[in-house]
Amino acid sequence: MTAAVFGMTVYKVLWYFMIYSVLGWMIEVSFHAVTMGKVVNRGFLNGPLCPVYGCGVILVLSVLNILGSLFGVETDLEKASTPLLFFVGMIFATLIELIAGFLLDKLFHARWWDYRDRKFNLNGYICLGFSIIWGLAIAFVLRVVQPFFDRIIDMIPVLADEIMLGIMYLIFAFDLVITVMTILKLNRQLEQMKNMEAAILKLSDGMSEVIAGTTLKTVDRIEEGKQKNALMREEIKASVQEARDRREKARADHRKALEEQYEHMKKQLMYHKLFGTGMLLNNYSENGHSRYQDIISKLRERTVS
Repeated sequence: MTAAVFGMTVYKVLWYFMIYSVLGWMIEVSFHAVTMGKVVNRGFLNGPLCPVYGCGVILVLSVLNILGSLFGVETDLEKASTPLLFFVGMIFATLIELIAGFLLDKLFHARWWDYRDRKFNLNGYICLGFSIIWGLAIAFVLRVVQPFFDRIIDMIPVLADEIMLGIMYLIFAFDLVITVMTILKLNRQLEQMKNMEAAILKLSDGMSEVIAGTTLKTVDRIEEGKQKNALMREEIKASVQEARDRREKARADHRKALEEQYEHMKKQLMYHKLFGTGMLLNNYSENGHSRYQDIISKLRERTVS
């Protein structure tokens, strides 16, 4: 793996992705621990990786190397222009955030971040405030952190590189596949819960209609029965009451079964909060699901209460 990618060896590209994906995950977890007062496994994957950060740093390094080869821009990170690092970081980290947010939204109908409540945002995927933060963060990382990691990576023997990177990327690929399958399954489960909610509501409304309707029919029959003997009236009342009770019991049993199934699904979905469906539901932004946000909000309320 001695080939170069925009001035970087393939080894280094793979290491940068892993290192900054892990650092990004650590930053996300720390930020939410401070702001929310609890540990949340942030990110798209089950493992401790936020690939957006890794992709962002690699893209910025690639652009800097391209600028260096085309225009003679200083690419030594310890000597490069700080404003250049800031603007390149701001623009291309924001671009990665925009692309990632858009794809996740369109593919899975969900958002892991949402800036629609902030000024100068673009469809909630990016906003000016965080773009400036990305620029400052990238400038700091490239100036201070990146040279340190470069020296560490250069010290790793080639065989150790291959073994460690091979293991890490196998785990990453496995996690990615499992996560995608979990999200697709989760959407199917949320659709099922949505249908169950509608069925429960329909059964409740139907029971009210049955009670009201049979009551009116009973009154009508009793009025008719006034012209007959008392025994006939009692028989009519008994038969109507019996039919009504059977219908009510059948609907009540059906509704109870649906409610029990619904509650069981809620417990399953939110059982584990640090991975699987529980992690995904906690990580979706507020009003972040275009199809099932009402159900997701109820699931979150259940874990808080």
